[in-house]
Amino acid sequence: MISILRAILEDKAQRTELIKQFQNEIWDRNGEGPYFEILSTLAIDLDYYEPDEQMRREDPSFYGDDRLEQEIIQALKALEGLEGSVPTS
Repeated sequence: MISILRAILEDKAQRTELIKQFQNEIWDRNGEGPYFEILSTLAIDLDYYEPDEQMRREDPSFYGDDRLEQEIIQALKALEGLEGSVPTS
């Protein structure tokens, strides 16, 4: 899952598909604990990513690439701060 998040940051052309892939993987798992809480919250937040500026104007909840990157980086930093083993896939 971490690798998908990194790919989202690096591959702007595939962001929408990678976000869907990440969300599906999170929602298909029944994880518990702070690791999955961070990732589940991020998966929900990513619903508000809209790459099309015109579409973002329709709802102030939508955001673009800059905030997407901030959200993912913040989640990755939060995961790094967890004690114990954190899955890297």
